Amino acid sequence: MVEGEEKLRPTMSALAILSCRPNSHPFQERHISLHEAVKIGRSVARARPSASNGIFDCKVLSRHHAMLWYEAGKFYLQDTKSSNGTFINNQRLCKGGEESPAREVYSGDLIQFGVEVMENNRRGEKITHGCIIATITLYHPDGREAKPAPYLSGENQPGISLQTQDLYQLA
Repeated sequence: MVEGEEKLRPTMSALAILSCRPNSHPFQERHISLHEAVKIGRSVARARPSASNGIFDCKVLSRHHAMLWYEAGKFYLQDTKSSNGTFINNQRLCKGGEESPAREVYSGDLIQFGVEVMENNRRGEKITHGCIIATITLYHPDGREAKPAPYLSGENQPGISLQTQDLYQLA
């Protein structure tokens, strides 16, 4: 290196890749750098979709729908009071309009922002607005993929897991 020349190599940060699923509202694959918490939300004049952000041109998302971040070696997703919900592997994080606790996410998880919404247009025809459904691939700053740990703890036992509230609603 020449004296006075700065290092140009950027510091590596964690990376999240959101890949569009066939049943999703269509979107371009996203490569989101998680050097800070990233907002997931609906496109508005000041926030337009791009290949490197969490903004989507999708009517069923809230403007401030969710947050995705990397902290202390783990990846987290939180619903930030969205109307139509945030789901990890088909499990809703919280009721509409509530802020969810942060939930850890892993590479390969199925992430869904919003739900399909049907409405009638001016001519009385039914229109379906799709939601964002993606497979998330996560990489630590050192390049390792953030795969889930094998089922070691009691909390992550394979099989059917139901929260008490879900069980009550089923009854």
